[in-house]
Amino acid sequence: MKKRNVAWSFLGGIVFGFSLALCLAAADKKVQSPTPDWSRLKLVAYGSGATGVFDPQTGKLYLYDANVESCYAIRELKTLGEPMVRIRN
Repeated sequence: MKKRNVAWSFLGGIVFGFSLALCLAAADKKVQSPTPDWSRLKLVAYGSGATGVFDPQTGKLYLYDANVESCYAIRELKTLGEPMVRIRN
């Protein structure tokens, strides 16, 4: 009689463990957003104190004031040798 109870307890433990593993695997996992890759950016310093950040992937130049607090202009390079396109002034 004891062997039968032990067998049923063992079988119940296996079923419980399997169902617990399935529930944990199906739970929503938090997906972390990938960190941005800033290594491709090029910094440009101007004599007026302004700082430019050029993104070669998009061809955009972001111009910041001397305190690097606000972006006051965005330009886009379409073709080398041509004037840059004004996005924001």
